[in-house]
Amino acid sequence: MKKVDPTIWQDKPLYVGIDMHRKRWHISIRSADGQVLFSQSIEGRWPVLKHRLEKYPGAQFMAVYEAGYFGFWLYDELTAYGVTTCVTPPSLIPSASGNKVKTDRLDSDRLAQLLQAGLLTSVHVPTEEERAHRQVVRRRRQFIQDRIRVKNRIKAELRLYGLELSGETKGSWTQRLLSQLRAVRFADAFHQASFEALLSHHDFLSRQIDHLAQQLKILAESEIYQERVEILTSIPGLGWLSAMEILLELQDVARFQRAEQLAAYVGLTPGQHSSGEHVRLGRITRQGKSIVRTLLVLAAWRLIDKDGAMREKYERIKARAGGKRAIVAIARTLLVRLRRLLLNREPYALGLVSG
Repeated sequence: MKKVDPTIWQDKPLYVGIDMHRKRWHISIRSADGQVLFSQSIEGRWPVLKHRLEKYPGAQFMAVYEAGYFGFWLYDELTAYGVTTCVTPPSLIPSASGNKVKTDRLDSDRLAQLLQAGLLTSVHVPTEEERAHRQVVRRRRQFIQDRIRVKNRIKAELRLYGLELSGETKGSWTQRLLSQLRAVRFADAFHQASFEALLSHHDFLSRQIDHLAQQLKILAESEIYQERVEILTSIPGLGWLSAMEILLELQDVARFQRAEQLAAYVGLTPGQHSSGEHVRLGRITRQGKSIVRTLLVLAAWRLIDKDGAMREKYERIKARAGGKRAIVAIARTLLVRLRRLLLNREPYALGLVSG
């Protein structure tokens, strides 16, 4: 057997496309001259992929996989191994016109080709600490959604048996309302036990939501976030919890060189349809951070009641475009202001409008 020169790949660029699935990944490795060196399905584990990369000692690897379900742990492993890694959003991967065939092999090879051509956009990868802290706010949001579902089940159960609650509100249930629920009695003991289990599930989720809010409070008062939280809470109508949610989702706003980039990241940029000399701006793209958009819109409603200049801008836009577009415009202005406040490390000042 002919002996392979171990230095053949030294300092040569190799492009790795990874099409990830739960149990298996399809790996395509291409050389700079377009040669496919490897294209096979492997067991979906880092040691297996690492073993494959070790077949090309000294190579300068560049790898790509799609952002989403698998998070960033593979990015961490690849980066620690010395691989320049791109985690690309699936929605921004250029599609081949007229191509109706889709396989794991073709997908991984196309990723490698696009990476080599420099046609892929990379998402921002937060640090491990940033991801850990962000998970607290996301877990709390998940539990809030779970509690809403449990509330709906409780209300459906009562309606099924012709029972109504007095004093029901859309927000958090009051202690008075919860006392009413605990006083409900069904004739069948097994039915009663199942209903009480539903109430216990609601109470458990409420305790977990409160516990996670306490963890966020500790983070908000830590050296990492305290100054930025104080800056954001100087905005009228923006509380510490909303400030932490925004900070943990956006992290360091200095990575956005222009305010327009941040607005696009949050999805507060209007869509554009251009044809020839005609340019038409549509509704906001709604891409990106939906929870940040929601928080900013809620804050914008409170802000226009407290800041006369913002109220003036809202009324002016409302007169020509309607209330919904006006409040979205205020939310975008608030986002631009928020970025500037954090960059300048200064509190909010009433009466100023920019963005």
